[in-house]
Amino acid sequence: MIKKIGILGGSFDPIHFGHLLMAQSAVESLKLDCVYFVPAFCSPFKSRHQLPSSDKRLAMVKSAIKGNEAFAIYTGELLREGVSYTIDTLKELQAKHPQAKFFLLMGADHLKTFHRWKDPAGILKLASLVVLNRPGFDKAYPKRWPHQKINMPAVDISSSDIRERLKLKKSIWYLTPKNVIRYISRHQLYI
Repeated sequence: MIKKIGILGGSFDPIHFGHLLMAQSAVESLKLDCVYFVPAFCSPFKSRHQLPSSDKRLAMVKSAIKGNEAFAIYTGELLREGVSYTIDTLKELQAKHPQAKFFLLMGADHLKTFHRWKDPAGILKLASLVVLNRPGFDKAYPKRWPHQKINMPAVDISSSDIRERLKLKKSIWYLTPKNVIRYISRHQLYI
């Protein structure tokens, strides 16, 4: 039987309920066997604000997905270090799981810049592109790249908003799991 694996990459700076809802919606809609959360060592597109160390971001992802048997972590980008490219990760995963069918999960906001990714045509040879709606982006999908659209509960949560709220000493309850909130507090992140 061919295994169906979703791939959800990102800085997870920090991980939040939007990421988790995205993954769970994909599991249910596509009947995925699992979703790999793939923390980037260094995203080629993110602003150069100071990221928490990769071990801290990894710890937050682990605590956020704990207890969901459909969720797993792939640490290939953290181990490779340097700039993280999806094409390289998909090649690694294809070598590890040659019989699997891969689904690259992304929010609609990322589809607009997919042409800037390293080797988008190569990515589409290795994985089916799955776009999940995001508030404000779900009406204008570029037609250039073949993709499947699935719906998820509409939440407007972003890691940058969480970081800004923390700087302003505002609550982040109900934006990210309580284990992540405790980890952020214990390690004095984003202040």
